[in-house]
Amino acid sequence: MNKNYLIIAVLMSVLTITSCTSSETEEKTSSGNPAIVNLSLGLQTRASSTSAMPTSSATYGTGEGKVAAFYVGLFDGNKGKVTIETESKTSISTTTQARNILVAANTINTAADKALFTACNSMDDFKAQTADLSYTTSADGQSNAARNTTNSQTMTGLPMSGEVDNCFTSFATSNTSSVTVPLGRLVARIDLNSLKSAFASTTTYPNASFTVHEIFMYNVNDVCTYGGITSQNIALAESAGTTGKCEQTNASGAINSSLNDYAYLSSGALTNTGTGTGTDADPVVYITSTTPYYFYVFPHSSTSPTKLVIKGLFKTSVSDAGTELYYPIIINDDAMSDKSITTDNDVIKANNIYSLSVSLKGRGVLDPSQNITPATATVTLTVTDWAVNTQTVVIK
Repeated sequence: MNKNYLIIAVLMSVLTITSCTSSETEEKTSSGNPAIVNLSLGLQTRASSTSAMPTSSATYGTGEGKVAAFYVGLFDGNKGKVTIETESKTSISTTTQARNILVAANTINTAADKALFTACNSMDDFKAQTADLSYTTSADGQSNAARNTTNSQTMTGLPMSGEVDNCFTSFATSNTSSVTVPLGRLVARIDLNSLKSAFASTTTYPNASFTVHEIFMYNVNDVCTYGGITSQNIALAESAGTTGKCEQTNASGAINSSLNDYAYLSSGALTNTGTGTGTDADPVVYITSTTPYYFYVFPHSSTSPTKLVIKGLFKTSVSDAGTELYYPIIINDDAMSDKSITTDNDVIKANNIYSLSVSLKGRGVLDPSQNITPATATVTLTVTDWAVNTQTVVIK
């Protein structure tokens, strides 16, 4: 009997301890006073360029700085969820537990997408949500219906993210706080703002000519988390062959009968013979900064790097029927550039502009997966950050 009383007493003690622990945990989790966060978005925008290039006006709602919708995550000092706001509000109700803020901008604003963000329980969960590059084909980043339309990317629906940590220390003395979150684009921009040929200045192909039939991207990452981790849909994975997954013209340079879901990363069919005699002094000019081609892509590592491919008909002389060839330009490649890239060779980074000027003086290759020798095409590469331009954004 004594042993039984002892066992019961011990069990009661354990239950009492468990009950206290549970109560203390519940109190800790629910602690914190109601609080209001007033949010401003400081867009990292690029200064206005020529009218033919994308613009980022200092005025909210235009160009590459436009924000159509955004989700906000507020997290505590342990990176746990305090509040997830999916209504694109700049005045957010939360609690004084909040210490860190994350913003995902130009997200897909559907009920399913909101549910994914609302279900996030930590900063890592929030950052793991993904953006799809094909949604840059809509003006507000809300649809990818135009993904199988060539040259359909827009400048106003670019996915962005921002993070500010340890930003609500004022909650120790006040229940209201204001914070500016700088948004960086998850994409980089690839500009082909100059394309020329000067075959007449060479001894190898002095009578050659080239007609541009298509410009497209090769080996692109088309998925990116709001934490900046990129990947590629399996359907876009490139393999050695005569075409690239974003190529939309056939062996004759004519548009394919049916365009695939990566047509948005192609110029479509072109017939650009350029103007000029083809000498160094008077090169044949196909593309200038007033008539550029540009694409938005997600960051990429130096492994199997991203390329911009120029495709067209190469003739060694007027009597030559010609051969459809490719000039694959590795983005940010040190060997192909006439100016040394001292760091990040072959790497594409978010929120950077990679501006290309290409001069053709040699023969291309039969397959865009191949690499051309530096002597075949001279590439001048400049990298421009989208500079920080803080501004107050009001979403209505």
